[in-house]
Amino acid sequence: MYFLWKNTPCGFIKISYEGLFDFVNYVLRTSFRLYSITLKPSESQADLTVVISDEDISAEVKEKVEQHLSEVLDPAGMTASIVWAAPERGFMQVIQNPYIWAAAASCSAVIVTAGLEGFFWTAFWGSAAWFAIRGLSLLAKKIRSA
Repeated sequence: MYFLWKNTPCGFIKISYEGLFDFVNYVLRTSFRLYSITLKPSESQADLTVVISDEDISAEVKEKVEQHLSEVLDPAGMTASIVWAAPERGFMQVIQNPYIWAAAASCSAVIVTAGLEGFFWTAFWGSAAWFAIRGLSLLAKKIRSA
């Protein structure tokens, strides 16, 4: 998806969401989790709203991050507004994960239909296949990059 921006003396600028997201993530260079980015073009500069996780950090560190991001984006004609969001943690995060519910339902169905021995062998061969495919994909990626 492209964020379409404005005409400049050098032409029309197209900025992709993924590219801008990766760039801001790279600029942060910290353990912050970047949730989303929105870009609102205005007359003079584009206003970039960045949503970052708030890992219980001090106000000084937040100010440094905001200042650094503004310094990097200012030459590109963008101003940054950072929204600090608290990440979900704990039991509610586990309950709201659909993969947990899918795994629990699948395990229950296999135990009911095939018994504990069938569940063991299903889990064993499923895990073996997952590790084999994961290993082959990492090997293929390593060969491709070499």
